[in-house]
Amino acid sequence: MKLVQLLREETEGLHWRLLFAQMLLAPLPLHVGNRVRAYGLRLAGFDIGHGTVIWETPRITGAGDLYARLHIGKFCWINVGTFFNLGGKITIGDRVGIGHEVMFLTDTHAIGGAERRAGAVHALPITIGDGVWIGARATILPGVTIGAGAIIAAGSLVAKDVPANVLAGGVPAKVIKELEPGGL
Repeated sequence: MKLVQLLREETEGLHWRLLFAQMLLAPLPLHVGNRVRAYGLRLAGFDIGHGTVIWETPRITGAGDLYARLHIGKFCWINVGTFFNLGGKITIGDRVGIGHEVMFLTDTHAIGGAERRAGAVHALPITIGDGVWIGARATILPGVTIGAGAIIAAGSLVAKDVPANVLAGGVPAKVIKELEPGGL
C-alpha cells in the first residue's frame, strides 16, 4: 500500500498528452513553427486562441487537470523560456505579448512553524487582461490581475494587482506612469 502511494506521489505531475506534444515539438528550432507549437499544445488539450504564436514550447508544471487551468486568448505572442506553474488557473486575454523568460507562478505556501516555514501549498489564479505587454524576465506571482492595456517592465516582480493602461515596473512592481487608453 505504501508503494502504491509513493508511486502516485512520484507520478502525479506526469501528463501524457503534454509529454507527447513536447516530444513532437522538441525538434523545432527557436522561432520556427511558432503556429505549430500553439496547435500542438491545443491538440494536447490547452485552450489557446486562433492566431497565437509560441516561439519555444513553454515549461508547464502542475498536478491534476492542468489542461483546464490555462486559457490563452487570440493573437498572443509568447516568447522563449516562458514558464507556466498551473497549480491554479492562468487566464491570458487577447493580443497579449509575453517577453523572454516570463514566469507565471500560481502556487504559494502558507507560513508554517519554525521547523518548516514553507507550509501547506495552495494556489491562486492569475489573470492578464487584453492587450497587455509583459517584458522579459518578469515574474507574475499568485493571485495577481493585470488590467487591460498595461505594460509590465522587464525584470519586474508583480506581487499586487496592476490597473489597466499603466506602465508598472520594479521589484516589487509599482505604477510608473499612466498610459493613453485606446488601441484596436
